[in-house]
Amino acid sequence: MKQITLLLVTLILILVAAPSNGYPAMDSKKNEERSVYLSLSGQIISDKNQIKANRLVNAPMWHLTFTQSKPNRGTILIFSGIAAELSKPVSENLMLISFLNLLGFDVANLEYSQAINQDVTLVTFLQALKAIRINSGKIGLSGGHFSILGLDSGGEPAARMVQKLGNDEQPENLILVNPSRMDETLPGTVFPIVMPPHRLKGRLLCMFDEEGKREWIRAAQEYTKTWIGYGGQGAFNLTVNETIVNTKGKILSDNNRGLSEVLKAFLETKGKTVSTITNPAAVPVKGDSYDRHAQKLAIVAKEKYDLIMIGNSITNNFEKPEYQAVWKQFFEPRKALNLGYSGYRTENLIWNIQNGELKGQSPKVIVLEIGTNNIDEKNYPTRHTAGQLAGGIKAIVKLLREKCPDSRIIVLRCFPGCYGGPNPTSHRAILERASDLVSKLTDGKHVFYCDVNHVFLNLDGSINHEMMPDWLHPSPEGAKRWAQAMEPLLSKLMGDKSLDNEIPANSAIVPVSKLEEDSYNWWNRHAEILQIKDSLNPEIVLIGNSITHFWGGLPQVRNADGKPRLPNGPKTWASLFGKYRVLNLGFGWDRTQNVLWRLDNGELDGLHPKNVIISIGTNNTSQTVNARINTAEEIVEGIRAVCLRVRSKVPGTKIILMAVFPREQMPDNPRRILINEINHKLEIFAKETGITLLDIGPKILSPDGTISKEILGDFCHPTEKGYQIWADAIRSLISNP
Repeated sequence: MKQITLLLVTLILILVAAPSNGYPAMDSKKNEERSVYLSLSGQIISDKNQIKANRLVNAPMWHLTFTQSKPNRGTILIFSGIAAELSKPVSENLMLISFLNLLGFDVANLEYSQAINQDVTLVTFLQALKAIRINSGKIGLSGGHFSILGLDSGGEPAARMVQKLGNDEQPENLILVNPSRMDETLPGTVFPIVMPPHRLKGRLLCMFDEEGKREWIRAAQEYTKTWIGYGGQGAFNLTVNETIVNTKGKILSDNNRGLSEVLKAFLETKGKTVSTITNPAAVPVKGDSYDRHAQKLAIVAKEKYDLIMIGNSITNNFEKPEYQAVWKQFFEPRKALNLGYSGYRTENLIWNIQNGELKGQSPKVIVLEIGTNNIDEKNYPTRHTAGQLAGGIKAIVKLLREKCPDSRIIVLRCFPGCYGGPNPTSHRAILERASDLVSKLTDGKHVFYCDVNHVFLNLDGSINHEMMPDWLHPSPEGAKRWAQAMEPLLSKLMGDKSLDNEIPANSAIVPVSKLEEDSYNWWNRHAEILQIKDSLNPEIVLIGNSITHFWGGLPQVRNADGKPRLPNGPKTWASLFGKYRVLNLGFGWDRTQNVLWRLDNGELDGLHPKNVIISIGTNNTSQTVNARINTAEEIVEGIRAVCLRVRSKVPGTKIILMAVFPREQMPDNPRRILINEINHKLEIFAKETGITLLDIGPKILSPDGTISKEILGDFCHPTEKGYQIWADAIRSLISNP
């Protein structure tokens, strides 16, 4: 901060000495006269003793300073780093406030002194932001354009706030100056806590000086790259010895420009209008594999194929000797053709298809795997955004439908690989965002979205080295796992039998659709979820069986005839989830294998919930004519598989795993003993993986270990009182920002 302060002082002095710039001279007395202090409840604080007292204790308040410039250019909200002493934020922020006032902005600076818990800080910041926005007109702040500026340790909460704001709440600018802790990850995962919002409205400026920690600088660079990759306008500036470099290390300027000058230039420049007319990822470009293209043209001219695999080097690799065993087992028997090209991007595949590679072909199925090279900044001069990549894939699908109208198309989710190691980078984040957009292409008739990414990942979200040795290309074993995961869909669309001869003995991990009859239509509920999930855009998703299903929410609980019926816990549901958007993926009689099938068939694709609450496993303790009882070890393996699917599909989501609820009245019942064994193993699993595990069993049981009908009406399903126990256990977990 020393350099920032010095540079601010220098620039302010320059501005003051040069009235030709059009900025008023700084007058500290007038500046103070233009100051107002505001509580977080929106009340003006006029008592100077109260102001002083608030500054010395943990009682945040807004310090408002109004510009004298005409016209007013907007309002900037400053969220500063936490300091143990009053002098630091006041002395440094007054300098920054004066600078911004000189540039024509009203400033609202959140002041407080004593360090507090990080999560509480974010709650405080969100409350403060809401209060200042609501009261802006009443207190005289410019109510139009507003920006958020996060300084030092205030940068990370500022970015997290923007991540959580709705589309209509986004600031015009997010400015981060030396943001700390941007490298922190979600508990139990390798995913960053802070990510750009999925729908961007404003611009980003991220600035660091040479005093910044290397890991914080790298994290901020990746954040900026992801912001740009999501389709936003962003800039990263690192001032080292007063030299400005960009994210690739290229020197932009060495004319002694400092952070203050960069900030001034950013605020005085309007955002660029992004052209949406031409998408470079959808404009055909001839690739450099001329001989291969000629060979493929000769092949398609001679023979027709039932299965065509189109892609980049990941698909191309099936022609290598070490991958031939996988090809011969899953694809060759289906009369398959490999149209994979190493290094190709969407625009190259479009050119290939337009130039004869599908001429005369009408395969039963086309498998499309593409995307990672479009985001590669290491080997290509341009990096496409997620929207551009999704548009390129959409263009390919449209072209395939035109060339092969009778074919069914499997669009694979972009594989999670990236350069630089097993942990996610902006490369992977942009691929994830593009895949979210591509998942909307599915129509269930001609186009099918297939996500096999869980086979390449560890439970913390890192890439499994055995499955992807170079963090980008599947190994032969990884390719086999990919083929196995795709096989249920592929065999269905091909109209033949599964070619997978290694079905696991553990039925709890083998995805399967409806198994048991119940009081509702299983297939209709699945279809309704696919219909409503995107428009609902849930903040919370519940995954489970009838215990979850009959609690309430959307989709509505229905009878077998489709008519709505009363849920079992409507009052508790309303009190707990009433202020959230919640999707209920509970299905009566479902086992872990049913949940896996539903997750593999789109119920979570493209969503970005804050929390996923999983309660599954109790029906795996049942023996029926349709499914056998599983052992405790098998059930925990099934629950682990569900958690891995969730982690893969919604990487930034917090998983709350419920221990299996106790059931059967007496504690010595064999099923109760099995559930106790399951929960013991789940406790070990949760400790090893960092997943949050909640066991409400002790609160459900009576002191003697029996179950009361007052809590579980049939010794299995909760009553309203039983649901209240569950709600009380998770309330604090879902309310934290």
